[in-house]
Amino acid sequence: MVDWALGSGYRSLYDPGFGLGAFHTSAADKDCADFTGSEVDPMVLDYWEKSTGHDATFIAQEDYLLSWGRKHTNIVCNPPYMRFQKFLNRDVVFAAFAKNAGLRLSGYTNIASAFLLKSLSELDGKGRLAYIMPLEFLNTGYGELVKARLIQDGHLAAIVKLDCEKELFPDAITSVGIVLYDAAVRHQSVSFYSVSTIEALRTLFESEPIARVPLEELSPGSKWLQHWTASNGPLDTGGLIRLDNYGRFTRGIATGANKFFVLSGSAAKAAQLDVSEYVPCLTRSAQVKRAVFASADYERLLRDDASVLLFSVGANHSPAAERYIKIGEANGYHKRFLTKNRTPWYKTEIRSPAPILMGVFSRGGYKVIRNRSGAVNLSCFHGFHPNMSGQRYLDHLFLYCASQPGRKVMALSVRKYGDALDKFEPNDLNHALVPSEAVFERLGNSAVEHAIRYVEANDCVPDYINDFFGEIVNT
Repeated sequence: MVDWALGSGYRSLYDPGFGLGAFHTSAADKDCADFTGSEVDPMVLDYWEKSTGHDATFIAQEDYLLSWGRKHTNIVCNPPYMRFQKFLNRDVVFAAFAKNAGLRLSGYTNIASAFLLKSLSELDGKGRLAYIMPLEFLNTGYGELVKARLIQDGHLAAIVKLDCEKELFPDAITSVGIVLYDAAVRHQSVSFYSVSTIEALRTLFESEPIARVPLEELSPGSKWLQHWTASNGPLDTGGLIRLDNYGRFTRGIATGANKFFVLSGSAAKAAQLDVSEYVPCLTRSAQVKRAVFASADYERLLRDDASVLLFSVGANHSPAAERYIKIGEANGYHKRFLTKNRTPWYKTEIRSPAPILMGVFSRGGYKVIRNRSGAVNLSCFHGFHPNMSGQRYLDHLFLYCASQPGRKVMALSVRKYGDALDKFEPNDLNHALVPSEAVFERLGNSAVEHAIRYVEANDCVPDYINDFFGEIVNT
């Protein structure tokens, strides 16, 4: 990163997140004439001075996100990764961005993206920027602002995905990469690289990128993580529409205290609860073993005394339910983060059973379920709630999401985290591309019914379904 930045020809470097001085150590061996930086924590600076014997007078002890008005030629940074939801003075930071940069940050923005946006605004137009970043911003709504700024004037040179992120950042829970930006050069395309070892970075530009995408084809609203996987050609969107034309995925029920709200049949009986005071509920992803989950599958779980009941009462409940609520309060469940903000604390969200379920987290391929059990679901699944059009094509949608071509398209909307962990957010799914009604109509009802029976028997879609959707999606 230091080599890249100093490759601008200018021998100065600024690090807005100095920390323990990793970039300073590297720059000392690179003939860097002028190194400056910022660090918010005085204890960190004091430790650095004592451990290195250097004087930190060239580092400003300040909150970088609140220190405006300067310009820099070359910038290198490994910013903090905290989310703004956990950032105590985020309202002050938001106001500073609006005043000084004319930018309205989303509450979902992470600190790293705020650092990057600010640094981009501080380049003097002569040098380069190299930033370590959590790459989830490439596939998120809040990331659209960051991507728009990166490609605004054609200065984004490359993004490097570090497949060795666990080697470098053992505690990272998101994919990590490096953004390379050259303020003095306009690029016609952006290169997307991937490296499996840290040593490979030294010869990065001697290798071919995974993809080289023309600038005019990069949209801030698209999912950029696809450029590391879309090696088989562009997606043909003919006959494809957004999934939210058929309804919407929503997150599952969040109880805030599963140990209280989730019951087995024996636990409900021991508490003497009335059958009207709990509802059938899928509480863990592992409870669903097959792609078509029927009432018989749920009844089997109930017979095995699995925890598949959700405590659900209103203001008028039985004495037994009142006793159970008092036990919950004695255990402090009413003081949990979610429960203390509900009135009454024990009232859970009312949801209708979702006929299609999508696993939130996955490795090596997501879980999609045709739910015919009548059970609601907790937050281990996102649930699809159809509109009138979606109700008609529920089986079609399920078969598409379960098919090989459909999986490739849906996976373009997934968020990549560390250790090969993938995650869907509801709106990632709602904005994903699925076949139009005209396409679904070409798949006759008898073919759909046969395919569902095939999935029930074999737990995978038949080849003719993969072939049909493969004609629609250019993979």
